[in-house]
Amino acid sequence: MLRRRSFMLTLKTTLQTIFKRRQRIGTIAKQESQRNVTEYATSNTILPQPSTPPVAIPITDIITSLPSLFPRSLHDSRRDYNTFTTDIDSLQLNLLKTLPFFPMGSSQKVAKLIRTPIDDEGNYINEFCIMPAVKDGDYSSPDLKHLIFIHGYGAGLGFFLKNLENIPLLDNKWCIHAIDLPGYGFSSRFKFPFHYPNDSQTKVQKWFHDRIYRWFRERNLLQNPQNNLVMAHSLGAYLMAHYAFHFSNHFKKIIMCSPAGVSQFAVGKQNKQPPWWYNKLWDLNYSPFSLVRNSGIYGSKITSGWSYRRFKPTSFNGLNESQFEALHKYTYGIFNKNGSGEYLLSFILSCGGDPRFALEDNLFKEENPPEDLCDWVWVYGDRDWMDINGAHRISRRLVKKAGDTSKSKVHVIPSAGHHLYLDNYKAFNNLIIKEMETMG
Repeated sequence: MLRRRSFMLTLKTTLQTIFKRRQRIGTIAKQESQRNVTEYATSNTILPQPSTPPVAIPITDIITSLPSLFPRSLHDSRRDYNTFTTDIDSLQLNLLKTLPFFPMGSSQKVAKLIRTPIDDEGNYINEFCIMPAVKDGDYSSPDLKHLIFIHGYGAGLGFFLKNLENIPLLDNKWCIHAIDLPGYGFSSRFKFPFHYPNDSQTKVQKWFHDRIYRWFRERNLLQNPQNNLVMAHSLGAYLMAHYAFHFSNHFKKIIMCSPAGVSQFAVGKQNKQPPWWYNKLWDLNYSPFSLVRNSGIYGSKITSGWSYRRFKPTSFNGLNESQFEALHKYTYGIFNKNGSGEYLLSFILSCGGDPRFALEDNLFKEENPPEDLCDWVWVYGDRDWMDINGAHRISRRLVKKAGDTSKSKVHVIPSAGHHLYLDNYKAFNNLIIKEMETMG
């Protein structure tokens, strides 16, 4: 009975998540959508109103919209389920095969999938690595620089498809690594060894950091750490910000892409508080993925409630129909795999999206900002629900401490939301390329 009740609450939570409302920041969106990437380095610019996390709407409103909520056909959903159970690796391979240089390579690039051991228990990090063809797979040169993509909550390296496809290797001087965090994507799915609130956030983060460190070490990326540029999104950005403090000087620069947990959201009457059962499910690690995993042949159809909106081809995201289809199947695959790394979320954020320990109040305290760990670049979409104001405050503190305006910068990507790396990949890629060029 308890299990059935938990499942029904998860169903309700999932429907509300898929059909969520977001408060948009209209003024800043109208201003920035007419520009390219906008930079705020030491500016005192503050957005006209604070960002807020997604808010669930009444379940009755959702029920009336059910016919159009999950657009994937049952026939296709059943076929996807059969592929998942018989040939799951093809869901990743078929997505990456939409890239012109995989698996055969091109005159300029070669790419391969790599599984790197990260502990003594058989667990590994899944990586997609793109190298200059002239290097013939040898990226040990001290002159070669490395761009490392790290995804956010519930995601995987495949979400960076348009970045991997279009970012150049700049005169064959760069190697690109896109990884799945431990317990995410097509990395091994270990049994999550922690429970909230019995275990501390510090303990859980250290567990992840130790395995990310081993990946850096095993891939020989610590021999010349000044050549490393990390691009981390959302929850991955929060995790890597703490990594920079725990393992200092492992990368020259980090791009914090719509990072989670930067500051507390403003509390006001306009911000509806989640119901008690939503808080309880959050702390018990129930997630929308639980519904997908328990839905059999309907799992892909349920996933389409999110993926069809998120990956629908537009003039900005540049996805063609084959990439859209492959991305949906890939998303279903990683949503349906055993729950593992995703359970980190309840240790980092409380229900509703507020950080349990905000970066602004802990790592970047106003009275004592950090020493010279690395350069920081903060990037948000102009329709982002993450609060950019905390990044402005942190950036000013870092610049003041270093006496150098290049130490920390804040950028806004036009016509983009939280998944700005895809929403407007051309503007985002241009920003990444400029940051690569600053590293020589």
